[in-house]
Amino acid sequence: MSTSAPEKKRLGVQILTPEGSVHDGVAAMVIAPSVGGELGILPRHVPLIVQLRAGETRLKLLDETEVVMATTAGYMSVEDDRVLIMVEQAELAGEIDRGRAEEALQRAEDALAAAAGDEVATRSAEADRKRAENRLKVVDKQS
Repeated sequence: MSTSAPEKKRLGVQILTPEGSVHDGVAAMVIAPSVGGELGILPRHVPLIVQLRAGETRLKLLDETEVVMATTAGYMSVEDDRVLIMVEQAELAGEIDRGRAEEALQRAEDALAAAAGDEVATRSAEADRKRAENRLKVVDKQS
């Protein structure tokens, strides 16, 4: 008879972007930015599909460490202790270059100012600005 501690409940977690998998592993908890607010997922969560907004996605791993990412809008599916997150972009907080994010924000603001009346260009520049602001917010929280 084994006297080891009981195994922790776990979630299989996969985070996908169009470029491929950003994370494929297990976690004790997933916290994601849904359009309705921050959503925490634990093992045995009811099946769910939810729309995500740009924000900070956190994975609490089994060893109590945390993986933090800046993610863009997308979707999350939860079923049978498996979490699938599909977003346009996901970047680990530790890999965000603050200087590059600040430059991207300035470029987006310049493009927004230059768009003047061009609806498509305005929408694109606003999306770029939100993405850069989110990256800066996530990296600043880690500092």
